[in-house]
Amino acid sequence: MNRTFLQALSGVVFLGALIGASTVPVSLFRDLETTSAQAQTSSNSLQVMTIERLETILQDEASDLQGENGQWQLTMEEQSLVILADATNNRMRIVTPIAPANALSAQQVEAMLVANFHSALDARYAVTNGTVVSIFVHPLASLQEADLRSGLRQVTSLAITFGTRYSSGELGFGPNGESQERGPSSRDQELEI
Repeated sequence: MNRTFLQALSGVVFLGALIGASTVPVSLFRDLETTSAQAQTSSNSLQVMTIERLETILQDEASDLQGENGQWQLTMEEQSLVILADATNNRMRIVTPIAPANALSAQQVEAMLVANFHSALDARYAVTNGTVVSIFVHPLASLQEADLRSGLRQVTSLAITFGTRYSSGELGFGPNGESQERGPSSRDQELEI
């Protein structure tokens, strides 16, 4: 999203909280619509991602790329990544296995959920077929090269930091910019975001 748009939006939200949303002038919302339209116009130059273009970028990322037609495997930092792309359904996934799900402690499960909110960013921890995985999911057509490269790094980092920092390595939104391991929580405790 356009930085100016986000700043304007946060200003409206802050202003609304201070003086009450019912007294925010309608002209502020018109300005937001104009800013949003300008941001959309500037993004028209973005390239549509295709299976062929995706494969070209993956070849540039890894010398050991195997596969074709929307199903590839490669290695990054000793992690085996699988990339699946489906043009018909406009989806793309990057996934790497981490551990058997039945081997997780309650603290590890909670740390994964906390990380998914604070430090995993665009990648996520998930469970499929009894295996904990790190995964990045994105619509194929709107995927941009920088997002793909970032997704590859984030999935790899989440796998590597499982059990320690639980971080995608890009940045974090939690306390001190990273998720922190916490003991079991209670519903009676105050909710904290």
